[in-house]
Amino acid sequence: MSDANPYFDEIQAVNAEVEAWYSGAAQAGALDHLMAHFSPQFSMILPNGGTLDWPTLREIFAQHGGQRPNFKIQITDSTIVAQYAGGAVVTYNERQSDGEHSRNLRRSTAVLEIDAHGKVQWRHLQETICAE
Repeated sequence: MSDANPYFDEIQAVNAEVEAWYSGAAQAGALDHLMAHFSPQFSMILPNGGTLDWPTLREIFAQHGGQRPNFKIQITDSTIVAQYAGGAVVTYNERQSDGEHSRNLRRSTAVLEIDAHGKVQWRHLQETICAE
């Protein structure tokens, strides 16, 4: 992660919030704060090929918050694929673990938008589960 890179910082920040949300460590109001990171036009391609939008993502988070004690996310190998005035395309590796026996590695590609004030929002995400 680079302190000078708002896209890498955003990826780290969102995944820290997701980790806290799923593990049950999130504070009151955390779901609204988490969802503010995502554009209202957000779309995602899931590892199984399914798709979802912003309302569906919120619904999934709402249903599963606090249900994965010891859940951890580690982000590595963030790389800018393309950067332009309104945002960037970034790839990164995401290792998820429940602290015991469930682990997976996801290779992710995110389209991130940035506004004139430097606020970054997630516009699109695709995740692929890989062998470790």
